[in-house]
Amino acid sequence: MRVLGVTLGTVAGLLAMSMAHAESSLVPETLTVEKTIKPGANVFILDQNWKGPSRVNVLSADDLSHKGILSVGLISQFKLTKDRKTAYTASAYAKRIMYGPTEAVLQEFDVDTLSVKREIPVSSKMAQIAPYSSLLQLTADERYALVQNATPASSVTVVDLIRGKAISEIPTPGCWGIYPAPKGNKFSSLCGDGAATTYTFEADGRFTPGKRSEKIFDVDADPLFIHAERVGKDLLFTSYNGNLYRVSDAGEAPKLKDKFSFTKGIEGNWAPGGFEVTAYNPAHNVLFVAMHPDAEDGSHKNEAEEIWAVDLKAKKVLYRSTVEKVISITVTEGEQPVLFGMNEEGLVQRFEIDPDAKFAAKLTDKVEEIGEFTLLGSTSE
Repeated sequence: MRVLGVTLGTVAGLLAMSMAHAESSLVPETLTVEKTIKPGANVFILDQNWKGPSRVNVLSADDLSHKGILSVGLISQFKLTKDRKTAYTASAYAKRIMYGPTEAVLQEFDVDTLSVKREIPVSSKMAQIAPYSSLLQLTADERYALVQNATPASSVTVVDLIRGKAISEIPTPGCWGIYPAPKGNKFSSLCGDGAATTYTFEADGRFTPGKRSEKIFDVDADPLFIHAERVGKDLLFTSYNGNLYRVSDAGEAPKLKDKFSFTKGIEGNWAPGGFEVTAYNPAHNVLFVAMHPDAEDGSHKNEAEEIWAVDLKAKKVLYRSTVEKVISITVTEGEQPVLFGMNEEGLVQRFEIDPDAKFAAKLTDKVEEIGEFTLLGSTSE
């Protein structure tokens, strides 16, 4: 027993000496936080959540590496300024999730630091719905933010970004979506009877009754996606059947300027499918469209199997590129376009577009599991 006691005492002593030596040689790790994200173009992927906080994933446009996250509230919408330096989100913060009061806020973020600059309360009527580009917008001069509401009656909250407060709620009965005019304090909205209405407002929040257009589209025979592209001074809408509607919103009321089909004569019954179904590259006047085959009534949200490049001047399809289950696309604006596609399972794909090969899309990178409900992407070049 005495030998065992001496042995155990020796072992304990050696362990104590070893631990003391380890403690003396251990260098504590210093944790740091980068002041800014890595330089270069970004891709912003909104991972909208209906169970808790949403987030905006910021990826590198070069290789899809992860740069950081903007953390926001429930069922968020997202908008980026023209200079890509400021991001806005509109989301809800529910006190008890299932019942009770809900606070809706417009949050302003500095992109370089991914930090919140300020919060502006908006109407709790804010539409809590899948993310679309037309549900949170900025006026042409970016002085005002425009937030879509639904109670289910539709209206738009106008937020003065200089004064930092909401100044008006404009009723938009029977109309949905926000499409800011090329200039001035006005926006248009698509209506359930196939028309569109333009609304104007003043700096003090006063607004005039909307100016309604003549019928632009047939809501039963050829309904439109609420996502639109700004092509020059006009708005470009895509229909479920593959027709493009070019609408001028420069006047008092919207006006249809042109309409043509880019699917006519193509076998396979192809049609646009997804949510953000189009992306426009102004450098080449080419529209990219997410397409699915065997279209039927109700398939307009089907994932795309191809991306079509459409020449808007010649009004024809230039190239059809195979893709993997895409429902949302965005493209850069320059001479060498890069297109990004997303699906609901969190797969993000990066494609380089070759203008010399009729705008064929070549897959260069992809990243999986970026979120559960990734429907919206924006890029900065």
